[in-house]
Amino acid sequence: MTNTVTLASEHDAADLKTYLERADRLGCEHVWLVGAGGALAAYVAVLTPQGLLDVAPTVLGLRIFERVETDHLDMVVQVRAMLDRLARNELAIALPVGQAGIAWTGVAPPRGNWAPVGSMSEIELQLTAKSGIEEVAKANGLGTNIVTAVREEVWRRPLNVLGSDGMSVPAGVAFAAFGLGFIGTAEAHVTSSAAWKRISTQRGHILVK
Repeated sequence: MTNTVTLASEHDAADLKTYLERADRLGCEHVWLVGAGGALAAYVAVLTPQGLLDVAPTVLGLRIFERVETDHLDMVVQVRAMLDRLARNELAIALPVGQAGIAWTGVAPPRGNWAPVGSMSEIELQLTAKSGIEEVAKANGLGTNIVTAVREEVWRRPLNVLGSDGMSVPAGVAFAAFGLGFIGTAEAHVTSSAAWKRISTQRGHILVK
């Protein structure tokens, strides 16, 4: 396994830096880097269950970047450690020490067999995210347990998938898409594979289970 990843262009490096800066602001501590061929997939966990009895969804962000290497890569590293390296503005990045035992990486989203199920308005996703953020913010100062309960209730609310047969996704996908900068003004495409759903825009993907 390589200890270095070389991005194909300054554009890829700048995009990865911006993506991880946004993930860091959302509280994402780790990024899961998966390389196959000339593609580098970077997953971050925006929302995850906090225990065995927690029914909160797993909501991941995903961006794909182009790299020079073609060997296999599968590592989980700290977001801030990657940002430290990206700050040097070099295309060849010496990877930080890998992190083991990160729970959300235990079950990987499918890499194939995604079937189209419908679409979602990116504007509606943005409005949902902003109203949810405001609702959670109003609970600040009321105690940790109350804030946690409000956050879970807000981001579990179902959002309908247009054109599907009654399918919905949790509002947490809107929070993740907005916070990671994936939302524009078009339609987001929704696909499903096994227990996962994927909401895709021109700027990135949100995966939810």
